[in-house]
Amino acid sequence: MKSKFLIAVDSGKSSSKAVMREDGSIHRIKFPTRVEQVSDFGAEVSPGSFLVEYQGKSFLIGSMLDESKMNFDLSKNNEQHRLCIYLAITNLLLKSKRLIGFSDISLAINIPLLLYKNETQKKAYHDSISNNGEPICITVNRKAFVFRISQLLLLPEGIGNVYTQLNEYRSKKALMIDIGSLNINYLEFNNLVPNYEKMLTADLGINILRSKIADSLSSKYGISVSDSDAERLFTDKYLVIDGVKREESKEIIEGMISNHVKDIFNYAKSRKLSFNNVEAIFSGGGAILLSDYIAATFPSAVFATDSQFANVLSFLRILETKYGQAA
Repeated sequence: MKSKFLIAVDSGKSSSKAVMREDGSIHRIKFPTRVEQVSDFGAEVSPGSFLVEYQGKSFLIGSMLDESKMNFDLSKNNEQHRLCIYLAITNLLLKSKRLIGFSDISLAINIPLLLYKNETQKKAYHDSISNNGEPICITVNRKAFVFRISQLLLLPEGIGNVYTQLNEYRSKKALMIDIGSLNINYLEFNNLVPNYEKMLTADLGINILRSKIADSLSSKYGISVSDSDAERLFTDKYLVIDGVKREESKEIIEGMISNHVKDIFNYAKSRKLSFNNVEAIFSGGGAILLSDYIAATFPSAVFATDSQFANVLSFLRILETKYGQAA
């Protein structure tokens, strides 16, 4: 028995998000985009992690791996993102009330803006993810899945909530600023139409900021401050060494975050992106972390609702408009 599913996936450097509509409600999943090839893996797989077998190899994916297993290449045409996209599909299939059997998938996924502009790169990515239309056989936590990606849409990263709130942006000039772990994507829309010449990417993501903070504090205090330590500093605002709060560290941390946010705006302006007569909307997990600093720098900033899922929900809306509801 073959069932058709419409699925949207946003596979980011830090986490993979995916959604699927069924019976009027939306299923959603999220897991860390961390992959490591393993052999003879015998440990218990914890929640948020998955043991995946594909093409004769075994991989551990998810929260059991640390951030060193993230992939920092600009291109997403690689094994890591391909596996995470397939894993996202299987996780959503498991949430379905229908018999999944051999599943026919209409899929919408993200592609980096620079690659979106390159037809050769787009085709290579399309053929890789779709497996040239051939069945995809994958085992997740010892459960076998077989599906075919019959239709595949490659959509630009960072479109935010434009296509889930059409009436809001139908008559507006909007600048979407999507803050991810590695990059920031800037997309300008005029009355819902993306401006091809105003699609930009900057390496100013949250991980870049965390590394700068970690390096600065390591140098000042003569200790090793890891990137994971720096992650806590976004909420703690102080460095604590051996139980002692370093009061002066707050000024250093907040100063670096404020300067990083200014860099986000300055990069856009240096590339001739105007903030005049435009609604600037921030999305992505990074926008949540930096929201107070963004609002202080640009008080009229708007933050996308459901920020981490804003992109993938727009992908799903575009997919459904093009191919209709799942059957």
